[in-house]
Amino acid sequence: MAAEGSTRWGVVGMAVLAGVVAAMHVGKLPPALPRIREDLGLSLVAGGFVISLFNVLGMSLSVFVGGLCDWLGRRRLVIVGFSCLAAGGALAALSHTLPPLMISRLVEGVGFIAISVSMPAVVLAAASERDRPMALSLWSVYTPTGMTLVLLSAPVALEVVGWRGIWWVIAALCPFMAYGVLWAMRQVTLPAPATGRLVGTLREAVSSPGLLLLALIFCVYAFQWVTLMVWLPTFLTESLSLDLAQASVATALVVLSNIVGCLAGGWLLRGGRSARRLVLLGGAAMGVAEIGIFLPVLGDGARIALCIAFSLLGGLIPPGLFGCVPLRAPSPRHLGAGNGMLMQGSALGQFAGAPIVAATVSAAGNDWRFALIPMLTACAVSIAAATRMQRD
Repeated sequence: MAAEGSTRWGVVGMAVLAGVVAAMHVGKLPPALPRIREDLGLSLVAGGFVISLFNVLGMSLSVFVGGLCDWLGRRRLVIVGFSCLAAGGALAALSHTLPPLMISRLVEGVGFIAISVSMPAVVLAAASERDRPMALSLWSVYTPTGMTLVLLSAPVALEVVGWRGIWWVIAALCPFMAYGVLWAMRQVTLPAPATGRLVGTLREAVSSPGLLLLALIFCVYAFQWVTLMVWLPTFLTESLSLDLAQASVATALVVLSNIVGCLAGGWLLRGGRSARRLVLLGGAAMGVAEIGIFLPVLGDGARIALCIAFSLLGGLIPPGLFGCVPLRAPSPRHLGAGNGMLMQGSALGQFAGAPIVAATVSAAGNDWRFALIPMLTACAVSIAAATRMQRD
């Protein structure tokens, strides 16, 4: 670990950049989904499952992959992760039917989880005790940052190179990113590989009530946030008076506000604010915003503003959760498994959110008001779980 006052911000930045490139594989699909559906003839629900299949392996194997980080070492996982991201992107770019596209998302899901569970320990190793809340808040912005970069470039890129070209470009970044991350990891002292059997390490992590609670909160947070980001371009074009280019820019602004919220959460944690209060505030704000977004009472501008508020205040939640993992993990050798639990909860929420909301809206005759049923249910679970953080 870094000594007090000697945070290696370059290493922190490289770890965050690795997460950003991994998250670009998440963000590339929403703005391109209308083109992909047209190209391959996919229904709305099928499109939702293409999005969610990215998370299937993450939903089922994140804790296992996190345990492998602790047991085998993070350098190997970095190589595996970026290899899967590159291979999955190439397979999708070559796809002309639904099955290979679905397989590509599964492969990319493995890569995304491998990078996501490997990097937090690098951030912790590079940061001093005082700077860890801010360093972890920087790490927590990797998903919205990666999504924003793709969303902002998508309107032009879709016209110039098409969705397949976007897939090729992002896949080509992976080998360069892998080299940079491996270089950065040599600059810090990472936790030693776990001793004993892998099964024992995993069992100790998944039996921790504190880690289970964090995973549940991240699950319902991801259910709400990722679902809104995924379907926002479709919602804005179908329910508001925006075209696809305007909807992509608006979605990028909404995602960008989440980055600001995550950084604000890290700053508040560094100033002594409790993670529980941040999670409660973020969860309550998301629920209130959802009501105004999906009920057709306010004007278009006000509803877009509420989308920004939803994402901004919801951004207080991830840094609070990431910051709690080192405190709730049974020992430093359980950090990978603990972060794997967090990502497994996130993957479960992402997997369930998009198709559940799509199915609910479709069953109601494409009436987006009915999205409130699953979204507010997830919000209620988030608030209830956050109130328990004080007793765990």
